[in-house]
Amino acid sequence: FFKIYNTNSLNEIQFINKLGLEPFNKKLNLKYFKFFISNKKKNIKNLLMDQTFICGLGNIYVNEVLFLSKINPTKPCSRLVNNEIKRLILNIKKILKLAISKGGSSLRDFQNARGKAGHFQEHFQVYGKVNKKCSRISCKGKIRKIIISNRSSFYCGHCQI
Repeated sequence: FFKIYNTNSLNEIQFINKLGLEPFNKKLNLKYFKFFISNKKKNIKNLLMDQTFICGLGNIYVNEVLFLSKINPTKPCSRLVNNEIKRLILNIKKILKLAISKGGSSLRDFQNARGKAGHFQEHFQVYGKVNKKCSRISCKGKIRKIIISNRSSFYCGHCQI
């Protein structure tokens, strides 16, 4: 849906005020990430899906970011180390740039405003690839599927630790 707001009253809109940083915001850095995860008991998949943390990340992109970052979706936020956080930030931007350049993902009948389907699904590494061999050349693992907060989560059982 679309809702049009008067730009003079954006600060008064609770929904917008609760949104986290945009993924390409320069404030999305190690300090912001560490502050947000302090005392959080949730897993990294749920954190990345939390729109009050980073807005705009959907299930497909989170699966792909975690794969690229070699992080298991069930890993508790409290156990993330600085290098993992830096990889996550870098890969969020990398995956989204690629997805945008490919017009997003068209899994069923999605079309953009110009009636064109997206093609990012042709570049999925894990999403929907259950029981397929991991795409990393040096990995002998297979893609697994679990459900986290009623969302399908795909990961390599060997290289995403």
